Amino acid sequence: MAGGAGKRLSLLTRYRAKPAVPFAGKYRIIDFTLTNCVRSGIEEIYVLTQYISRSLTRHIGIGKPWDLDRIEGGVSILHPHLGYEAADWYKSTADAFYQNISILKDLNCRNILILSGDHVYKADYREFLEFHERSGKPASVGVTEVPVSSCRHFGIATIDSEGTIKKFEEKPEKTSSNLASMGIYIFDRKFLISLLGELIDSCSDLDFGKHVIPNLTRRGLISAFNFSGYWLDIGTLRSYYNASMSLLAVRPKFKLCDYEAPVLSVPDDHPPLVVTKNAIIKRSLICNGCIIEGKVRSSILSPGVVVGRGAEIENSIIFHNCTIETGARIRNAIIDKHSVIGCKTSLGYGNPKISNKLHPSYLDFGIAVVGRETRIPAGIKIGTNCLVAGSKISRSIPANDIDDGGYYIAAEEIS
Repeated sequence: MAGGAGKRLSLLTRYRAKPAVPFAGKYRIIDFTLTNCVRSGIEEIYVLTQYISRSLTRHIGIGKPWDLDRIEGGVSILHPHLGYEAADWYKSTADAFYQNISILKDLNCRNILILSGDHVYKADYREFLEFHERSGKPASVGVTEVPVSSCRHFGIATIDSEGTIKKFEEKPEKTSSNLASMGIYIFDRKFLISLLGELIDSCSDLDFGKHVIPNLTRRGLISAFNFSGYWLDIGTLRSYYNASMSLLAVRPKFKLCDYEAPVLSVPDDHPPLVVTKNAIIKRSLICNGCIIEGKVRSSILSPGVVVGRGAEIENSIIFHNCTIETGARIRNAIIDKHSVIGCKTSLGYGNPKISNKLHPSYLDFGIAVVGRETRIPAGIKIGTNCLVAGSKISRSIPANDIDDGGYYIAAEEIS
């Protein structure tokens, strides 16, 4: 399932679906799920897309980086389609499967594994499948423990000693359990086809979390597989930023440097990293193609980033092919692809307690976000909890300072 709009990621999903958002410098979020599938021996994969899918579709291509470019099986991308009865834009997660029910009927397999394309984790799904078959239930869901304070962001399951889900609450304000649904499911294929047909008439926006799982819980037909490894749903700016910064810890919980089982992605053809004699780099993740003449501390730089002489970057995430010009100062920021930060510009310095005026509910923790292909003029000051984006045609923003919590987002223009 890779069609989510990811609105809580703000400018990062202005021109792309959430699974296509860059992560850890060289990857896209969907790379982790696709890699898990390959490592688990799954050779037939369908990716359901919808929201601004061009970037995601181009990234996946024919699946070559994951060894999925094959005559039989491999990876197929399923876009929503119009033109005949019961076809429409996907209204929700389970509705997307109902609209592709003909494909479900044609598959030659007993079980269907349903995954979210916007999570970061490593897993062998064969363990999940073995649990599912032992349970004797027609459906299973993966769950993991989350902090009690985070339960209101997830579907929460209460299970008995045998793993059967006895209660399921979608984003509860209060709950006695902290087992969160990971958004991964295994269904008996024929059972799923029948179930979707039963529920679609009463639920036009048929959703796994809101409708399907509660229905199966009431009937005692679903078990929970407890996943104990590292897992993150990076659906908000805060969770995305924190997950990225956690990669720089002395002992990170999620280790990217696994040479025996690396995360698979589209190969990087940038030239080697260049570090000049004036550069200073500390505790950072720097990708190929970067040219570093300034100071970089506790930051992640994607391929092709240029850091000019005297520029300073701290606690920030810089996407592909950005240019940080001479003397610019950046702290606690996320800068999207192909952006330019002008000479001696200050970005991200200010009072983190002043929330963003446009999106106060999810930009209130002290970072600045710059949208894709934005050119910030030289010498201006942009505070923290700010949103700044030019249009794809007129990339530059006005040469005015932006106070903490402020924003400038250019309207889209027609060429």
